Amino acid sequence: MRSSRPTHGAFTLIELLVVIAVIALLLSLLLPALGRAREAGRSAKCLSNLRQVLVACRVYADDNRGWGPALGEPYLALPNWALVVQRYSLREGATPEQLYSAASVLVCPDTALLYGREMTRTYAANATGLAGRAGDRASFDDPTAPAHVRYDRVPYPSLTPMAFDSLIAVPAVGGAPPPTRTASVLDLRNESHRTLRLGDRGARVHGARRSFQMTMFDGSAGAADRVEEEWLAALP
Repeated sequence: MRSSRPTHGAFTLIELLVVIAVIALLLSLLLPALGRAREAGRSAKCLSNLRQVLVACRVYADDNRGWGPALGEPYLALPNWALVVQRYSLREGATPEQLYSAASVLVCPDTALLYGREMTRTYAANATGLAGRAGDRASFDDPTAPAHVRYDRVPYPSLTPMAFDSLIAVPAVGGAPPPTRTASVLDLRNESHRTLRLGDRGARVHGARRSFQMTMFDGSAGAADRVEEEWLAALP
C-alpha cells in the first residue's frame, strides 16, 4: 500500500541561485544604510562631546572671574583646558596620565576610527590671536604669558568657535603631541594650523561632505568644511 503523505522535493539549482541573489540584493541595500546610521551616531556623539567640553570650560570661567582655562601651557598640568574638562567630568587626578582616558568627552569616535587606535584627546581649543605674534597679548606656547580667554567678553558667542575636531600636529608646525592625542590648540590665522591641525583643506573627519565639527562659545555645535573670515578675529 502506497503512502498518502506528500513528498517534498529539494531546491533546484535555479531556485537556490534566485534566493542567493535576493539576499545579496537586500544586503547591498541595507549595508550602506547601516553605515550611514553608524556615521550619524558617531557624529551626534561628537557634537555632544563638544558641548560638554564647552560646559566644563564655561563653569571654570564662571569660577574664575570670567577667565577660561589655559589654552596651551601648561600642556601637562592644570589648568590646561583639556585637563580641566576631565576634572570637571569627575575624573580623579592632576596629571595627563591620571586624567586622560579613551572613554572621555575629549575623544571624537570618528577621529579615533580615522587613526585606527585608542585615542585620549581629539579636540583642539580655539586660541586665535593668542599665539605670541606681534600684537598678541598672550602665547599658548609661553608659560610666562599663558593664554586664557575672557568668556564673558566674547563679542559674538554664537558665531565664535570654542573647540574643534583636530588632527595630529607634525613637528614642522611646532612639535607633535603623543600619538594618542591630536593637536591641542589652533590659531586660525595660521594656515598650517588650518590645513594640518584642523583639516579644512580636504582631510575629512566626518563623512564625505563635512570636514570638522565644532562648538561655539554659546554652547551650540555644528559642522563646517572651511574657516569663516569672522573666525580670524583675536579672542578677548
